[in-house]
Amino acid sequence: MYMKRARINEAGFTLLESLFQLTVFGLFASISLLILIRVNDIQQIHKMKDEVNWEFFVYDLHQYNMNSASGRLYNSSTLQLEMQNDPNDRLFVFDKSELHLRKRSNKGGNEILLPFVDKWHLEGDGNNLNMKVVMQDGTERERSLVLPLDPK
Repeated sequence: MYMKRARINEAGFTLLESLFQLTVFGLFASISLLILIRVNDIQQIHKMKDEVNWEFFVYDLHQYNMNSASGRLYNSSTLQLEMQNDPNDRLFVFDKSELHLRKRSNKGGNEILLPFVDKWHLEGDGNNLNMKVVMQDGTERERSLVLPLDPK
């Protein structure tokens, strides 16, 4: 009886057992591949989200710039735009606060325009403005604007 059990254990895998294990392995490999593809898609969406936020910021800044009567650069991180035809004589100031680029008004209010910014540097040459932004993930972005001439 002991010899009979020993022979059963020495028989190894049958063809049916091997095919079942191969099927299970193929299923796990397929699922792993799908998970890797999904993680890559999520990373691409995150990068696109940052790019879209940047383009919205540039668009907003451009719209305020187009509707302004004058623009001044106070230092390497603060831009002030005075709005034209504004009965309230509003001034909009764009600067960096902690982790975000924001828009403030002399009449009150605060609005985050671009989140998660590490560095923001402005360089002015006449009415040309070069803007450089370093995001928290290390991505560098750069854009140029033409400020309206100061009528004063």
